[in-house]
Amino acid sequence: MAYRASLVGAGVGALVGGISRAAVAAFLLTDVSGDLIVVLFAAAIGILIGAMAGATGRPVLGATVGGVLSAVAFMVTLPAASLIFLAGAGTLPSLLEIVAVGALSGGIGGAAGQMAARCRSRASGGGSI
Repeated sequence: MAYRASLVGAGVGALVGGISRAAVAAFLLTDVSGDLIVVLFAAAIGILIGAMAGATGRPVLGATVGGVLSAVAFMVTLPAASLIFLAGAGTLPSLLEIVAVGALSGGIGGAAGQMAARCRSRASGGGSI
């Protein structure tokens, strides 16, 4: 059976990932109005991670992929986040917060994709309860 990316899972994962990543960034910054670009950048990363993780269409796999991708993104953006911290504009997020947000977005997106696949299967008459 060939892999089919779940568009519903990707959309839901992107929505949850973007909102949650932006919320974490806004919560950790001291002056959100002046650092809107940082919040938007965090939201963009969350949208990408949530979409990729949610596209798996499986909750556990989506949570795993989301957590791993979030950890990688955290390590890549850590130098920039450290500069913001040293400038006194905010605090550094913990790795646990970032991984939890990625796992949450991937898990919810994967669950939505799985539910959509089940509904599609029942509608076509190909599945049983």
